[in-house]
This record gives sequence, C-alpha cells and structure tokens, in this order.
Amino acid sequence: MPAKQAVTRTEVADLFRRIIRLSDDTIGQNRLVYTPNWVAAQQALIKFAVDQKLTVSVDDYGTVYVDLPGQTTASPAIATGSHMDTVVHGGKYDGLYGVLGGLSALLQLRDKYGQPRQTLRVISFSEEEGSRFPVTFSGSKHYAGIIDVTGITDNAGISIDSARATAVSQLQREPGVSRSLPDLPQSFTELHIEQGPRLSNQGKTIGLVKAIVGQRRFSVTIIGAANHAGTTPMNVRKDALQTAVQLISRLNQLATAPDPLLTFTVGHLEVSPNTSNVIPGQVIFSVDCRHAEDRILDTFEIQLRNAVNQATAPGITTAISRWVSDKPVPLAAPLLAANRVLATRLGYDPVVMVSGAGHDSEIMSRVTPTTMIFVPSVAGISHAPKELTAPADLTAGIALLTASLHQQAYS
Repeated sequence: MPAKQAVTRTEVADLFRRIIRLSDDTIGQNRLVYTPNWVAAQQALIKFAVDQKLTVSVDDYGTVYVDLPGQTTASPAIATGSHMDTVVHGGKYDGLYGVLGGLSALLQLRDKYGQPRQTLRVISFSEEEGSRFPVTFSGSKHYAGIIDVTGITDNAGISIDSARATAVSQLQREPGVSRSLPDLPQSFTELHIEQGPRLSNQGKTIGLVKAIVGQRRFSVTIIGAANHAGTTPMNVRKDALQTAVQLISRLNQLATAPDPLLTFTVGHLEVSPNTSNVIPGQVIFSVDCRHAEDRILDTFEIQLRNAVNQATAPGITTAISRWVSDKPVPLAAPLLAANRVLATRLGYDPVVMVSGAGHDSEIMSRVTPTTMIFVPSVAGISHAPKELTAPADLTAGIALLTASLHQQAYS
C-alpha cells in the first residue's frame, strides 16, 4: 500500500487551474454541458492524458475515459471519476475534484508501481447537474445503459441532440482519441467534496458514504380567489398566499418529527397574479424531502398529504401531486469496509455517513459495486462561488483513493 504522503502532482494542479479559468462567468464556474467552456475543459483533460501516454476514448455523449491498461486486459477495469459539468455560478471543486483527483491517483500508481494487474480507469462524465437540459446524470446513465436522452431542449430552444453532436465531434477528433463506449468496470469509486457541513463541523477529514438519500418531490397547489387589495375586507378574503405561508410553516414543523436527518425544502413558489394590488388567487409551491430510509419518507409523505388536505377552508381548495420518487441507494459495503481500514492506516478517523446530494455513484451502483469518499466542504458551502476545501483535505482524499485503487488493481 502506498505510504501516506503529499499526493498533489504539480502537473495535475496546473491542469486544475487551466480548467477553472475556462469560464465566462465572473461570479463562479460555468461549464454547462456541451457549451464551449465544457468542450474546452474536456479537451484539456484529453490532451493532458494523451501527453501522459494514457489510453483515451470518448463515447457519443461526450464522456471521457482515461485508461492505464492492465496486464490482464480481459478483466474489467477498476474505475474512478466524477463529472466535468457545473451548475450556473458553481464552485471549483464539485465534480472536477473527483476527475482530477482520480487522475492524480492513477499517475502516482503508474509512476511508483508500473503497470497494474487490472486496467485503471478515470471517467469524466459528460453531465450530472441538469443545469442546461431537463435531465440529470445523462453521462453515467448512458455508460450504464440505463437511458438515452433525445428530443429535449434548453432554455434557448437548442436541442440536446444538436448540441451533443457538435460538441462530441470536437472531442472525438482530438489526436489520440478513440470513439468507443468501454465495458462496465469491476468497481467504481467516486471522490467528492461533501457539499455539506458534517465533516467540517466534526473536524473530520474523511467521510465514507454508505448510502445516497432517497428523494421525493411534490407540487402543492392552493386556489383561493383574486380580488382587490384595497376594497376587500380582511375577514372575507380567500388569500391563497396566506394559506400557503401557514401551510409551509406547519410542514417545516412536521419535518422535524420523523427523524432529525430528514430534510425538507420549499425552493420554488409561484404566486398568481403576482402583483402588489391584487390578493393572490393561486399559489403553487414545490416540496423536496430527502432521507436514507424509505420508511421515514413514507411517514413524512403521509403527514404532508394530511396537512395539505387539512389546509382547505371556505373558498380555499388544495391539491398535491408527487413528481419525483427516487429510492435511497445503498452503496457497496465491502468497498466501504476496505476503505475504512485503509483510512485508519493512513491516520484518519473516517466518518461513515449518508450523502444528501445525488451523484453519478447512484447510477453506477445499479451496474457495479460502487463507493464514495468525501472530504470536507468549508462551512458546508457548495454549488456556489465560495465552495472551498482545504488543500490538506484535498490531498487526504486523493491519498485514500490512491490506496484504494492500489489495493484493487495491483493486489
């Protein structure tokens, strides 16, 4: 097993700096899938890997696969990686850390131990965030053979089919690139920033993810009656917004009861007619709730539906519909157990935890044993320009990933 050491390679650090400069966003990172910034970032990765004499392929969705071929090429690869795209006004580390951290680990292993027994693969998935087109995880879903996405458009009316064809053709024309979809790996390990405050609050360096939360999303509609703001007495109003405010407050209280790890968010609110001198006649709001256990989500959904139904009043009607229901995703316990031992040997006290955010790992776990390694996010901030992880923590995550890949591909 590699000794604990400083693991950030200067060359990879330079590549990181080049990629984060590929943004026309003065507020944060902006690499939406198939845009020029995204193409340039994937091209930078490809050119770096080709210069390092690694094997590079690009599939028809623009996912980049960087391989260090093993002695037994007939065996499945040992894979790591994450995604290259960002949210609008995003941070520097979400996704990119997992791609370049994996590349750093692969190069360290090659330089120290030579050719692995099994192929090592770093994957830069084309898209995870859903920031441009109304689809998420399309890169890993394509690799896993779960879904092919066609016929949808972005806010500018550009179809994903035409955007993908233009962008991917540029990548596949790069020197040293083959156009192919590699076989699925034997395992997948995703290195990622936590995007939450638990590790930072506990003063811990390493998190090992046992599961990714299930998600349920609902649309709640409240219908009252629009009327004149100045002439309608308070006691006869059918104000949909006042009902919504009271209901949201009630739901926020209910969400603390089933389990302290349940999360509840109202992130979208539509008020109609949405003008200052008219009583709101209709309100539509979203509800997002997440937990690692279906039974907790079941309990809260019952409470949610009851509260919505009970919010009716004379002249006020309510309705609720569920439009997302994703089950919790358990990750591979044997890989977690092995990484727990390795982390301890490296001098870290890992926290076994649940991921409250979705990741490519939840897709990959459907087709291969999958695990995740988290490092702290300063103040729990992510999906924002202030997203930050301390250099020592970035290094620690790469050290553990390196040890894990060594154990899997060289032993």
